[in-house]
Amino acid sequence: MKSVLVLTVLCVSANVAAAQPKVAYGDDNRIDIVDSRDAMRKTLAASTATQIKNYKLTLSEDKATYALKNETLEDFMLMISRSWWNPEGTPLCEGEKFAKQLSVGNCSGFLVGDKYLVTAGHCMASESDCSGAKWVFDYKKGEVEDLTIEASKVYSCKTIVSQKLTSSDKMDYALIELDKAVEGKEPLKFRTEGEIALGEGVFVIGSPSGLPLKISGDATVQSTSNTVYFNADLDTFGGNSGSAVFNSRSGEVEGILVRGAKDYATYTKKDADGNEYQCMGVNYCENGVTGGSCGGEAVTKITNLEIEKTIEEFENKVVVEPTAEEVALANADAASAAFLAEINGILDDAELQ
Repeated sequence: MKSVLVLTVLCVSANVAAAQPKVAYGDDNRIDIVDSRDAMRKTLAASTATQIKNYKLTLSEDKATYALKNETLEDFMLMISRSWWNPEGTPLCEGEKFAKQLSVGNCSGFLVGDKYLVTAGHCMASESDCSGAKWVFDYKKGEVEDLTIEASKVYSCKTIVSQKLTSSDKMDYALIELDKAVEGKEPLKFRTEGEIALGEGVFVIGSPSGLPLKISGDATVQSTSNTVYFNADLDTFGGNSGSAVFNSRSGEVEGILVRGAKDYATYTKKDADGNEYQCMGVNYCENGVTGGSCGGEAVTKITNLEIEKTIEEFENKVVVEPTAEEVALANADAASAAFLAEINGILDDAELQ
């Protein structure tokens, strides 16, 4: 790893409004799905979705495909670093991983039922978060280089089934219902009781910085003392919010990636002529989890969601039909209100004459 001078640490993500910073510990272990040699992890990736805002997707006339906004990681980073004192923005450092790949994702999520998906609570904080984006499966290298994705792989959020985002205990999760059952994808298996052990191996699958899906492993649980979340030294970034964090041995979901340390730092380098310039690169924590800007990544424990119970209660909700008497009373109230409005209108007209 190169020795560099860190001037400032900037928190950036694939969506500034919902940014929950993350970081790389030691080496950056992120790899594309197609580059993984682990069959189990590739299978799990198939049930992982990326949230993409509606304005970055355009449905074709024949409704067979969606066009993706042509915005790469280097484009996006340059755009969000612009300010009145830095109108040109700060570019990515030369050689940064995935600089030329698309960066249009906002958050990540994963399938837990035929039409139910889990993500971070801050990714689904309002109904506009539900209606304002789509959930895209197979957003990965080898599928999106032509800037299109099959419409059959794109789903909408129908309802927020359950959501929590609290500052007191730092609970952060959401369970949503999609507009239809997801075809060709299996719901992920998840822990329903107990908790992962300290030092246990974990890995994560999601869209760091809005990039096509990545697998990041070689991480371990660093702390389990909190009842709401555990900490791990995962290499994750904004856009990974909502990603499933898996047990390396069992492949079961242990939690939801929700927040962490700083993503990118501003470095000073020299060009070919020896002139100094500033650029943005991954914030490396070479000594692992040490606190501050290298404080570890927080993962909401999946057992807090009570997924099976919540889905069952949601599906068994009884819609109480009003009785004939209640309908008649409501109609009478409406008629009375209309009559009073008409009388008031007549009186108002009389006053004006």
